[in-house]
Amino acid sequence: MALKRVLEPELMETDRDAREYGKIDHAAAEMEFVRVLSEELGFARGGLIDLGAGPCGIPVEICRRIKGARVTAVEMALPMLKLASGRIARSGFSGCIRLVRADAKATGLPPRSFDFAVCNNLAHHIADPRLLFREIARLLRPGGGVLIRDLRRPRTARELADRMGHCCGDTPRQRELLRGSLLAALLPEEAAAFARKAGLKGLSLRVEGDRHWELRRAVE
Repeated sequence: MALKRVLEPELMETDRDAREYGKIDHAAAEMEFVRVLSEELGFARGGLIDLGAGPCGIPVEICRRIKGARVTAVEMALPMLKLASGRIARSGFSGCIRLVRADAKATGLPPRSFDFAVCNNLAHHIADPRLLFREIARLLRPGGGVLIRDLRRPRTARELADRMGHCCGDTPRQRELLRGSLLAALLPEEAAAFARKAGLKGLSLRVEGDRHWELRRAVE
């Protein structure tokens, strides 16, 4: 039987869960994300917004790799903002990254004010992802680029068990968080349909193995 989506809390509101998430090594995934952003989607300079920036690993990597970038990192959860503030300060990129506490679905930032929008592992936290995608469309300048990456929900209980069985080096709480995220995640075709309904046009869909999907659009 196909697994239905099971929503999880939108915000990571406890210090404990934020610390557990922060202990997971995302460095390789963050480097690959920024490589795609730069080499495949053409972002070389200008204003970029990261919606649901979490502990700000991706904004820091963007500033390290793309010297012409100006990053606005949007995060709502206070425990994550604490982690992000510390990471930005340690990185030396405080002049490159502006950290904003706001709802990624309704940031209150000016329309058409960014050249690129990125979103990594946020869509599965949101009950109606169309709200997130509409906000991305509103924030982008004409011709702006997009890179949205997220977990792919397993299609069956057996696939879920297989994927959980291949988790390595995770604490019990990290495994619990991952399981909840997998069940809350979208299928690739669901994500593409939500984007179309939200008016976010010109995106291509890519599926990465059994764990992730991407919606992307290069800078014009």
